[in-house]
Amino acid sequence: MTIFWQILFANIILVFVLIGIHEVGHGVMGLIAGIPRRSMKIRLLTFPQQVVLRDEQDWVSVSNYDRYHSILDKYVPTNKGKYLYVSGGFLFETVFLVIFSLILWRYSFWLYASVSSGLSLMMFIIYLFAMDIPQSQSLKKPWGDTTILFSLAKKPTILVVSAMILIRVVLTILFLFERT
Repeated sequence: MTIFWQILFANIILVFVLIGIHEVGHGVMGLIAGIPRRSMKIRLLTFPQQVVLRDEQDWVSVSNYDRYHSILDKYVPTNKGKYLYVSGGFLFETVFLVIFSLILWRYSFWLYASVSSGLSLMMFIIYLFAMDIPQSQSLKKPWGDTTILFSLAKKPTILVVSAMILIRVVLTILFLFERT
């Protein structure tokens, strides 16, 4: 029964860490894309967790799609820069997961490595099919990272999403069946 509680608490912590790393990825890539540091703020205690952008005196949430994207257009005028900013969360989250899982596996915590990868896979699938796509269809415009990326560039987004899923599946299976 102890292993159950360890995995449960580790998963709860991991969910928050992955979300935090994801948002930091947006922030770092936003800086690279041209958004000034003083014009971005990471909000982890809101839903959705997000990077809000400053519009003169106001902080604008991604939930206010039209206003948020008009501010983003001002800071990042190219689709390439916007793609970099939006995909930064997925990139940082995936790199962190791979490194974290490999460290766990290296030190013989193969079960935790497998569960971490599996949890990340479940989080992404739930996000994609229970939140992002349905909300986007309901609003008739992009809503979350994946649908925004898809609106910017369809083929690269299909590759990014496929790679994210494939990496998580491979890690989960690899660590589950490689117990040493």
